[in-house]
Amino acid sequence: MNEVRAVGAEAFEEIYPLLRLFPTTQMSKDDWHRMLFSTSWSDNPQRGYALYSGGKPVGFIATIFSKRELAGRLEPICSLSSWIMLPEHRDGVLALLTPILKLRDHTILNPTPSPTAYEIFFKLGFKPLESERFIAPPLPGPGEARRSLRGSFSRSRADLDLELTGDERKLYQDHSSCAAAQHVLLRHGERRCYVVATPIHKKGLPFAEIQYASDWDLFWEHRLLAHAALLPATRAMALLVDKRYSVGRKTPLGMNWPSRRLYRPTRKEIEPRMIDNLYSEL
Repeated sequence: MNEVRAVGAEAFEEIYPLLRLFPTTQMSKDDWHRMLFSTSWSDNPQRGYALYSGGKPVGFIATIFSKRELAGRLEPICSLSSWIMLPEHRDGVLALLTPILKLRDHTILNPTPSPTAYEIFFKLGFKPLESERFIAPPLPGPGEARRSLRGSFSRSRADLDLELTGDERKLYQDHSSCAAAQHVLLRHGERRCYVVATPIHKKGLPFAEIQYASDWDLFWEHRLLAHAALLPATRAMALLVDKRYSVGRKTPLGMNWPSRRLYRPTRKEIEPRMIDNLYSEL
């Protein structure tokens, strides 16, 4: 008999054999645990839902909970990740997803759905959050190189601890233990932009994906500095930025790359541009 259970950190050892079935060779057991079962910022002990058959997990979807200030109030958010079903138990898909669909008081994000998952969640009422990412190579446009000379950057933990305040300081503290996250502080006069990026490979090529920027205008003014800051850790040939943050931006040889994301907001006031990629499967 099949049964769906909410699972916490204690279930990692029995869920891990399912996670090993994902076609990724770069994720170690510790990486999976850190990404999905060790979210220090959340007071919610739940780490996902699992479908059990005969007492063994045969399906799993991770739930990463957080609270963010969105459209004027603190919003509970559930970011989904790592949905997997054993082929012989795919008739239990709806049973596994039903508890998630019942989270009506949470804005739910699905940042990296497979093509099949995208179609399923779209039919279940989720809305497009993103359709493309913008690829920005480190080639200067008119005036960009000169403008970069007027700015600076730091990746020093001491500088980040000293200069970040308020919400940005909390974001940094919550994500500083994430091994994949790269943190950059851009400066121009009195202005600051806190940037979080992660390395990613597409078609075997290295990129740095921008997950968050506290001031997008300053980021685009100094994207060359951001690239220079991220290059030693990521070897990125270009930066990847979700299109909703790059509308109207032009860079030499820039292009778009398909990247479909979904969400189900609790309120119509919550628009896609309010949603960044933090507190997710970084």
